[in-house]
Amino acid sequence: MNAGAALRALVGGWALAACALEPPPPLPLPVGDEAVFAAAAQPALDRRCAEPSCHADAARPLAIYSAGRRRADPARLHLVEPLTAEELGANARALAALALEPLVGGAAIDECLVLCKPLAVAAGGCGHVVGQVFATTDERDYQGLRAYLETLILADAP
Repeated sequence: MNAGAALRALVGGWALAACALEPPPPLPLPVGDEAVFAAAAQPALDRRCAEPSCHADAARPLAIYSAGRRRADPARLHLVEPLTAEELGANARALAALALEPLVGGAAIDECLVLCKPLAVAAGGCGHVVGQVFATTDERDYQGLRAYLETLILADAP
C-alpha cells in the first residue's frame, strides 16, 4: 500500500469512528407550574436578579426578562408593564434548564445553581461572583424560587 492509500484508509477509519461517537440527543427541559412561577419565582427574579448589570443582561448564561429592564421587544425596554406570556415562559425555561442536571441525576433541588449560587456559603451555598444574594434559605425570595423549582418534572423524551 502506498502512502496516499494508507492516509486515505486512516482518515476513513477516523471518519467512521467519529460517526459511531455521536452525542446523545438533547433532553427536553423539565416543565413546572406556570402559576407558581408567575406568582413566586418571577417576583423573586425581579427583586433579586434582574439588574441590568446582572441577569437582565442578554449576554449572561441566565438572562431574564424583567419589566422596566430587559424585554423581548426592545421598544418596550423601559416600560414598567407586565411581562408577556412569551417573556414569562422564557424565564421559566431558563430556570428549568439550570435544574435539568440535578433532576436527571436524582439530586436534591437545592443543588440547582439557581438556589446554590446566590445562597451565602455559610448557609450551604456554592458561591456567587457578586457575593451572596440570600443570607439564609428562609428568605421569601429564595423560597419563591424553590417553590417553582419543586414543581418541575422531567418531560418524556421525544
